[in-house]
Amino acid sequence: MNSDLKKLLDIQSFDKQVADLELELNKIQQKEERIVGVVEAKLVQIDEVKEEIEELEKDLKFKEDLLKETIENLNKLEVKLNSVSTEKQLQAVSTEIDIAKTNKSVLEEKIESLKEQIDQKKKGLRELEDRHEQLEKTLRDYQERFAKRREEINKEIERILKTKEELLPTIDKKILKKYEKINRWAKGTAIVPVKKEACYGCFMKLTPQVLALLQDTDEIVYCPNCGRMLYLDESEE
Repeated sequence: MNSDLKKLLDIQSFDKQVADLELELNKIQQKEERIVGVVEAKLVQIDEVKEEIEELEKDLKFKEDLLKETIENLNKLEVKLNSVSTEKQLQAVSTEIDIAKTNKSVLEEKIESLKEQIDQKKKGLRELEDRHEQLEKTLRDYQERFAKRREEINKEIERILKTKEELLPTIDKKILKKYEKINRWAKGTAIVPVKKEACYGCFMKLTPQVLALLQDTDEIVYCPNCGRMLYLDESEE
């Protein structure tokens, strides 16, 4: 195999390793963002429930004040009932008392219902807050692990790129330029093996002339179909 081609295979391997590591970094970032999103969504839920509780408590306070006024009015009406002197006045006050009692009963039912709703909301809020606390702990644990893995990946990328940079000057510039041009579209498959007399980049059958060049010369051979650089697979040799 051509010596420059051997080095380019190493370069391609380095590029593949870096691409894989960068993909892992991207996946780590996405996973962290998903967890952060869940934590933030839980916070939004907590805020919404707090607002609902606040509105219910305002309504409860309003109805409790209204009930207090209704009871005070009912007490006044009952006192007034004892001082009426005519049948007409008696009927009028009695009607007012009945209305006040009905209002009192309705308000008491609504107040009890509101208290139950508030208790349920507060119970749900505590559960949400507990879940949020658990999620934050999970996020902190993940972030600690992510940070450690990021550091390892970045160091590994740095090491690979350093090795690659040391190798690049030893390769013929024209061949290197050709490799880089092919790799821009081949995306890590600029150099491929020949297996079963076919290019393992485009999987097209190669002509006997191309196969003969691969076997008999030390030149860099290109696939006539896709333009990738070729080398003979060990089994083919």
